[in-house]
Order: sequence, then C-alpha cells, then structure tokens
Amino acid sequence: MTTVLPAPATATPESPRRAAVRRPEIDGLRALAVALVVVYHVATGRVSGGVDVFLVLTGFFLVGSLSGVLRRPGRRNPLQPVARSLSRLGPAAFVVLAATVVGGIALLPETRWRDLTTHLVASATFTENVHLVQQSTQYAADDASASPMQQFWSLSIQVQVLVVVPLLVVAGAAILRRLHAEHLGRRLAVGVAMAVTAGSFAWSLVATSADQQAAYFSTWTRLWELGVGVLLALLLGGRRAGGAIGAVLGWAGVVGLIACGAVLDGVSTFPGWQAGWPVLCAVAILAAGTSGGRFGAGRALSWAPLQWLGRRAYGLYLWHWPILVVYLASSDRGEVTVLAGVLIVASSVLLAAGTYRLVEQPGQTLLRSRRPAWAVLLVLACAAPLVAAGATATEQLDRDLASFVPALDDPDYPGARALLGPAADGVGPADVRLVPPLAVIRSDWARTAGARCIGTDGDTTPGPLVTYECVRGPDGADRHIVLVGDSHAAHWLQPLGDMAEQRGWKLTALIHPGCNLSTRSEFIPRSSPDYDDCAAWRYVLIPRIATMDADVVVVQGTRIASGEREVLPIGYRQAWEQLSDRGIPVIAMRDTPRHDFDVPDCLAEEGDDSAACAVAPEDVYDDDVLSADLPAGVTLLDTRPYFCTSRSCPSVVGNIRVYMDDAHVTNTYLRTVRPLLEADFLALTGW
Repeated sequence: MTTVLPAPATATPESPRRAAVRRPEIDGLRALAVALVVVYHVATGRVSGGVDVFLVLTGFFLVGSLSGVLRRPGRRNPLQPVARSLSRLGPAAFVVLAATVVGGIALLPETRWRDLTTHLVASATFTENVHLVQQSTQYAADDASASPMQQFWSLSIQVQVLVVVPLLVVAGAAILRRLHAEHLGRRLAVGVAMAVTAGSFAWSLVATSADQQAAYFSTWTRLWELGVGVLLALLLGGRRAGGAIGAVLGWAGVVGLIACGAVLDGVSTFPGWQAGWPVLCAVAILAAGTSGGRFGAGRALSWAPLQWLGRRAYGLYLWHWPILVVYLASSDRGEVTVLAGVLIVASSVLLAAGTYRLVEQPGQTLLRSRRPAWAVLLVLACAAPLVAAGATATEQLDRDLASFVPALDDPDYPGARALLGPAADGVGPADVRLVPPLAVIRSDWARTAGARCIGTDGDTTPGPLVTYECVRGPDGADRHIVLVGDSHAAHWLQPLGDMAEQRGWKLTALIHPGCNLSTRSEFIPRSSPDYDDCAAWRYVLIPRIATMDADVVVVQGTRIASGEREVLPIGYRQAWEQLSDRGIPVIAMRDTPRHDFDVPDCLAEEGDDSAACAVAPEDVYDDDVLSADLPAGVTLLDTRPYFCTSRSCPSVVGNIRVYMDDAHVTNTYLRTVRPLLEADFLALTGW
C-alpha cells in the first residue's frame, strides 16, 4: 500500500525549512541524527552514522529545490537554488567560524594558531574536506589535537554539491529544451544519478581500501550517499510505504541508526561499504514516512521535543565540535567526564537555539528578500573578511618563521653547538627570543631546499604513504649518498643535503613516511593498510638501491617508541645484511628521542625552561646498541650527543626549540646539527 503526498518542498538536512507541506518525521530524523553525532563524539569518540544521514537528506531535498526551476524555466532564476542553499547555510557557519577563531586564540595554546588560520580559510570557502585530505588527517572524534573546525568537512561537501549540481542541472535542462527533448529529462536524471552513485560507491570502496584517511573526507567517495538521496526522491516521488510495511521499515531504520555507532567502527571503515548501514537506515525512515499510525516510527519522530531539536540541528552540529575540542585541549584528563559531557551538550544546545533565533532565521529572511544574485554576493561578502583574515594571518606567521632562521655562526643561537664540551648544558645566551616561534613550529618540518623530499617544498607535512625521491647535487659527483627511510630518516635531509652541496657530492633521498629499510613490518599493525603498503615498498627498495651506484646508504638505525627505550630491530639488521652482501656500505643513525607528550604544547603551558618538557637520556636511549653485532660494512652513528647532555635531553637547546611535536625535530635545529654530523660522518667514511 502506498500513500501519495505532494512533492517535498525545498529543504536541506542542515537547517530548518518552511514549506506548505511539512514532513515532521524528517525534522525528527534530523534531530536523531544530530543527537547521535553529538553523543557519540562527546561520550565515546566514535562515529555514529549521523553525518551520513545528513548527506542522504541533502540529496533527497536537492531534487525538490530544483523542481521549481525546472518546471518553470522562464520564470525562475537559475541561481535561486544556489542562493537558497547559501542563505540557509552561510550566516550560521560564518558566526561559528568567527567565534571559534576568537575562542581558539584565547583558549588554545599558541602552537595551534597557524592551524586555526589555515582551517579558517578552508572552512569559510567550504573546502575544509579538501584541506583535511591534503593534510592526510585521520578523523579524530576524541583527540585534543583535532582542528576545532574539522566538523566543516561534511558541510563543505554539501555546499559543493548544492552549488555545483543545480548549475549543471539547469544547464542540462536548457540543452534539452533547445533539442526539444524535455520529455527525456526525468529518465535522464535518473540515469545520471544512478551512474554517479554507482561510480562514487565503487570509487569509495577502492579509495577506502587504499587510503581510508583521505577517502573519509573526499567529495568523490561521499557522492554516492547524496546520490542515494537523489534517487530516493526521484523514484519515490510523493509516495511512501504504507501500513505494516511502512511501520516495519520506519522502526528498522530508527533502531538500526541508533545501533550503527555501537556496532561499526566508522572512524576506520567509512566511507566504504559499511557506510551503507546508516544510509539504508535513512532511506527506510524516509520511505516509511508517518506510516503505521500511532505505532509507527514517524509518529515517534514527530514528537514535539524532537521537532524543536531538529529545527536547531544545524547549529548544534556546528557548535558542539569546537567546544569539545577546546575542552579536551585544556583538560589534563584527555577524556570527557560525565559532568563535562553534560555541560558540553547543554552549552551546545543553548548556542544552537540562540543561533537559530538570532542568526539563521533573520539571515534567511534578509537574504531571501533579495534577488538570487544579490543574495549570493551578500553571502560571499560575509565570507570574505574571514578568508582575508585567515590568509593574512597565515602569511604573517609563515613570514615570522622565515625571518627567525638564524645563521649557523649566530652566537645567540648556537643550537646543537651548545652541547659541545664536557661541561655543556645546552643553554644559550639569556634574553634571546627562542626560535622557531611556537605559533608556526609545526610547519618547521625537515626539508631540503629546492627539492621535493616530503610533500611539497615549503610545506613538507607527510602525506599519504607514497615515496618521495629527491636529489641534491650534480649527477657526475664523486660521492653519492643515498638516504632511505621514514620521517625520522628525513631528519637528516637538511644537514646531509647542505654538506653534500657544499662539497660537490650528490644526495638522493628515498623517503616513505611510516616505513623504514627493514625486512619486517614490526611496528605497523597487520590490520592497517600501511602494512601492505610498506611491504610493497620494501620489496622493491633494495633492488632499487642496488642500481643507484651509492657510495654509502644512510638509514634509520634504531627505534625509540613512545614511552619505551631504544631498540635495534631485527628486521633492520636483516635488511642491512642484504646491502652488505652487495658490497654497499651502510651508516645507521640512532633514533631521536620520542616523548609521550606533545613537546610544543608542553613548552607553551610549562614555559621554555621547564624541566617537565625534557626527558632523561636513560629513559629513551639504550647504550647497549652501540656494542651490537652488525653486518660487515655497517656502522652505527651515535646521534645522542646531538640532542642530550649526560643528564638530560632538553626540549630547548642553544635558544632553539628542538621538537615540532612529540618526536620530530625542527628543521631550524637540524641546521645547527650539521657541523657535528659532518665531523662524525667524515670520520666514519674516511672521505
């Protein structure tokens, strides 16, 4: 049995809608979805599937928003659907962004400021998902280091679709009218929607398997979820399942959606096939409508409190995340207590209610009173100050980093030279501003100027697991150094590269973040996609090195894990034996200290001279590795003196901050390591 309803009026899953015909169960579904998102984020740090429901609803209502323009093409402005979407989404989003930046600067440590500015630009331009993909960010629902604007990733996908698709559809409809083929419009729309949905779903399976972190935020891997909503609206029309079937469908959708986050680990599996669970739950609820009478799920979803919350769901989604992140960043617990969770949810609901009353409703009224083109321009004008402020601040912070790169012989910034001598304590001259500045310290990755060794030159954040090969020095050089390994091996890019360039040698770096020259994946879980990726890289690595005519191969020699002491992995030695059998000399570098806390955040909170941010050498190093039995032609280079005194491994040495996170060394400090490394390198090689 089916019941015919009028076509749904224009609406989005993010904000309330006013329509002649209202489907109250959809506001209830929206309330349920956002409640699950908030509760799972705050209480468990898991993914609930609620965002997937929003994506389905976006596609579902996109059909209704386009129907008026397509039915009356000559009397409706083709920009109207775009203007309507931006007028609903823009005002509240910009208010939350402005508040988040102000609150972030006031409440978050200085080490987070540059991230705030870059995420501000991405979020205000609705490209946050692209920014997160470029950063290879893992979705972290319970991590204090997450961006307080990370929740804009899904909104960015929705806006991209809501802006681009209407323009494409209107253009396609105009072509059909010109060809006098309007009668094919519906069938063509269904066919295109099916093709896009199927293609996106197939790609999501491939991309999730290859790089789940990047796939999680990608528009292309999420399109199928919106496509399901589009197809449901096109095929269902004004109909819905009725009677007992509708009641069963509705309750199955509600129960399934509530259970989704508890059963599935969406953080590590979405948007692959498992994301079909919440998508199908949303489809079931939409198809059921209010079927089943007083016993149906639609009746329960039409409950007045759910209606109230559903109309404020957009603001609640936007507000809860920055409040949660700021709490986690400022709390020593690292988790949300019951009381804190209640306060986070309550404050988010209050802010959402205020935003709905003072921003969303007035903003929509104002913008809808304008012509579509003017409404679009007004929204862009509101975004412009945020984009300009974020871009200007980012540029200024980057200039600040570049302007404080001291010369190697600068007496105010001795860096590693402050560790030389038996009485050295690593302390530099007093009353000197420390570098790099905390606000940009996370951008100070190891790099080789002019060479793409990790990511792009000047922005060297390690991306997805791909190999970056870069060369510094002439091809016909007398000496050829090959540097191989992960981001810790990449520490030596700057000092070795500078040494090679000055001496006319050649340096080739084979950097693969997360993977070292080893015969085993000893430190990567077998369930991780990185496991197979590193195995494939290692399989071709030694044959590749054998063809490079290397005079010496420099590798990571030991490993220091968080909270553990140094070890010399068996897989490392076995790989060195293979190089030794080929007559290739190897210099194995001892690992750099690793902390069980974020060092820049510690310095920001405790002060640059705090002993709380240092570690004892005996807690991280094991000097027994110096006497380990190594294959012929393999030498272990002791890097401990570059970072530690006999009593401490400080986080500030010679007025230079040493670490950019818990384990990676700043490029500014590594530049000062060069004289020490060069002397040891020449002594070991005899060059």
